[in-house]
Amino acid sequence: MKKYLTLIILFFTFQSNSFSQEFLPANQNTLDSLKDAYKGKVILFNFWATWCKPCVEEFPDLMKINSEYKDKDFKLIFVTLDFGNDLAVQTKKFLKKMNVDFTTYYNAFKNDEDLINYMNKDWDGGIPGTFIFNKDGKLIKTLIGKSEYSEFKKSIDKGMN
Repeated sequence: MKKYLTLIILFFTFQSNSFSQEFLPANQNTLDSLKDAYKGKVILFNFWATWCKPCVEEFPDLMKINSEYKDKDFKLIFVTLDFGNDLAVQTKKFLKKMNVDFTTYYNAFKNDEDLINYMNKDWDGGIPGTFIFNKDGKLIKTLIGKSEYSEFKKSIDKGMN
């Protein structure tokens, strides 16, 4: 079952070349499958929302990181905490404006506490929340609140080694 979920996730990820933004649910099974699918790459999970000013402010730096590292052993995964009408309208509009041309995920955990405990038990739930995993799948950096390009770059480079 897990193998099929990974294949479905990868299919949708690679099918999003044109801008018709896809949103897929992110629960523990999805995030586990993404970690498995991208094993051997540094993975940066970013939890954000359009209503979060610091999230919106750091977004260009994340897109710059993605552009710089996309042809390397790196994967950026956005998980929006928007929901309802915001997800359908505001989030799509924002992602289009930011030229995000890959699948974005939305929080599908049963409750916020489950998501928090899954990512990092020490996370207070503040956003933006960025979690960087090295090529071995080990969490090497947690950044809570607005971060800068240099912080992302330093952690990604560390994860590449």
